[in-house]
Amino acid sequence: MNAGRADALSQALFDFDGKSTGPLEQFAADHSADANLIAELCDFAASGDRNLQAAATWLLKRYGVSGAHLSPSQTETLLSLLIQDTGWLSRIHVLQMMDTLTVPSSLAESLMEALAAQAVGANTFIRAWSVHGAAVLADQHPAYRDRFLDLLAAAEQDEAASVRARLRRTRQAFDWI
Repeated sequence: MNAGRADALSQALFDFDGKSTGPLEQFAADHSADANLIAELCDFAASGDRNLQAAATWLLKRYGVSGAHLSPSQTETLLSLLIQDTGWLSRIHVLQMMDTLTVPSSLAESLMEALAAQAVGANTFIRAWSVHGAAVLADQHPAYRDRFLDLLAAAEQDEAASVRARLRRTRQAFDWI
């Protein structure tokens, strides 16, 4: 990565306050994604700093929407954030990217366990998107479909409208549900 872009990336990530995405939006508008930038963002996402994780995953999600691709090891790095103790912002960003990620077999079991635990957590957005993430995992690894269907049945009892809306979209996205 050239020095100017590296400096701009660091500045945008450190300027992110967890609420206003202005610095991140400006960086994304000024810099297109390439393999080096994606690698750098994955490194920041893997850092122990929750604010940096949130900022980096926000940019990765933004670039993912526009077609940037992750390597298998980068995908594993991001999916591992769902298994580890990370902040809710980085977690929601990765959950919202799951449709574009391939879950490696080596992570499937621990990821399903983590998603099932998050599907009953306090944060309604995380609950909703965790069930969707479990559907993505089960779609890619059919051995987990029964576990997903149990999770879906429990989630359908959730009173939160955001959870019910996400479940409807999830049902529509997969013809086997």
